[in-house]
Amino acid sequence: MRYLSKGFAAAALAGLLMAPAPLAAQDNAEQPAVTTGFWLTTPYPELTIPPGETESVTLTLRNEKLPPQRASIEVAGVPEEWKWALKGGGNEVSAAMVSMDSTERLTLELTPPGDAELATHQIEVRARTGSGTVTLPLAVRISDDAPEAGGLELEPELPALRGTARSTFSYKVKVANDTPEEGLFNLAADVPPGFRTRFKKGYGSDEITGLPIGASATETVTVEVVPPRATAAGRYPVGFTVSGNGQTATAELSLEVTGEPAVQIVGPQERLSGEAQAGKETSFTFTLFNTGSAPAKDIELSATPPTGWNVDFEPKLVDQIAPNASDKVAVKITPSERAIAGDYMVAVRAAGGPVSEEVQFRTTVRTSTLWGIAGLGVIAAAVLVLGGAVMRYGRR
Repeated sequence: MRYLSKGFAAAALAGLLMAPAPLAAQDNAEQPAVTTGFWLTTPYPELTIPPGETESVTLTLRNEKLPPQRASIEVAGVPEEWKWALKGGGNEVSAAMVSMDSTERLTLELTPPGDAELATHQIEVRARTGSGTVTLPLAVRISDDAPEAGGLELEPELPALRGTARSTFSYKVKVANDTPEEGLFNLAADVPPGFRTRFKKGYGSDEITGLPIGASATETVTVEVVPPRATAAGRYPVGFTVSGNGQTATAELSLEVTGEPAVQIVGPQERLSGEAQAGKETSFTFTLFNTGSAPAKDIELSATPPTGWNVDFEPKLVDQIAPNASDKVAVKITPSERAIAGDYMVAVRAAGGPVSEEVQFRTTVRTSTLWGIAGLGVIAAAVLVLGGAVMRYGRR
């Protein structure tokens, strides 16, 4: 019994000493691993090139948690009759400086001759730094039946819109860069003379002329077209073109302008003023111009004169005015008999359907000359009476 008790105690002591070890190991496993290093990668390490054509291979240098690295780039395995160039920032380069936790992108352009052998070539790209060399193997196959390289694709949401000459026609177009290389793409539009265009990114409000799009990425562009106010009713073509990185794509859009009347009121002799006499009717000839792109129909005329005044129209209702045509209306204004001399404003309106136009006509009132003669008579009579009284009572 004593032997068993000692053995049991020894086992229990050993278990207590060993128990913390798994816990410590578990704590260490929960700590995230820190990745450090320098890499050279490409999205497509195997590619096909038709003879005589140029293919661009995107190379990515990544520095993770290391001091700034200067990488000298070497390309091996390119056949002698091929043309190739290593570019960065649009210029030919042979080295790149990659800062800590940064990425630099280079482009390797490969151009086999037109009579290149239909075979697969092994090409190796090396990046030498002060701490070592990283390599990237490429398999380049020359084939006549190579699939066409991706390009630009434009997909309008609504390619045809309708509105009036006062409308802003807004198109949403998806621009897909189906190439392995990001780039800056220029935006342009082909519209009829006098039409204005502007471009915006997505649903933003800032106007742009170009748009950066990543490799195999898609962006949305808003194309706004504003026609002149005097645009005639009809359908008009709109061409939207995106170009960049040697690629060009065009989307054919269209807009339909529906007619809209626009009436302008012009006073006599192109003035909005005239003279009238208190208590008497005076006729003024007004002109209604339809400057819109559709007939103006059932135009009713009305006025708001001062209290006690009367305004009549001949005619009061204009049946129709064709686009770019005009019609004359007699506006008959009768000031109040009690109106004193001075300037008065008469509001003249033309309304019907979508048309609503108003002008202020200044009417200068002149009082009748009979009132002046009567006033002079009263004054003369008063003078005679006063003179007679002086002569009669002055003798006493």
